[in-house]
Amino acid sequence: MIIYVISIDRKTNKLFVMSDKYPLQKISDFDTGEKKADNWNPPGIRWFDDDGRNLDKSKDPDISYISTASSLILTPHTSDIIRPVINEVAELLPVSFNGELWNLLNVYNVIDVLDKKNCEYDIRKNGQVGRLKKLAFRPDKVPHAKLFKIPERRSRIYFAEHHPDDSENNFKNIVEKNKLFGIEFVKVWEN
Repeated sequence: MIIYVISIDRKTNKLFVMSDKYPLQKISDFDTGEKKADNWNPPGIRWFDDDGRNLDKSKDPDISYISTASSLILTPHTSDIIRPVINEVAELLPVSFNGELWNLLNVYNVIDVLDKKNCEYDIRKNGQVGRLKKLAFRPDKVPHAKLFKIPERRSRIYFAEHHPDDSENNFKNIVEKNKLFGIEFVKVWEN
């Protein structure tokens, strides 16, 4: 089994941030691991431009982030491609951007799969257990070919393959087959 964390592709120069006209909404509102479609209040978003670079020269990503790794946002085309393979574990929430309907990918599949005895943690000077630094999983509890989050790190989205999977019907294969730009799959654990 291989477990990946979905990470920003280092080649992309474009990320989203919340628009200034929505100052009361926090990105942590999206890290809860709960369904939001019934109570959805879309945020305003804009491209992040902190250094005055010319963003028009950069390729628009098919999948990007809004401020944190748990907040994937998809173009309309990408949403159409991804929708069939995420319906059991995530929902697409509409967000208006530049006259188009983009979608925030809200993964609500939060499962307790950490093998806490075999994880590694930072130990603070006072002896208390600190931040989780190396993950270990219980393979029998990890879903195959599904997006998921863990309670200990709801701000991260994971994907697991129990064996190499040539099926076109999973998130990772669709991203790779369609050469969707903006994210990468970083291996965090293998059994």
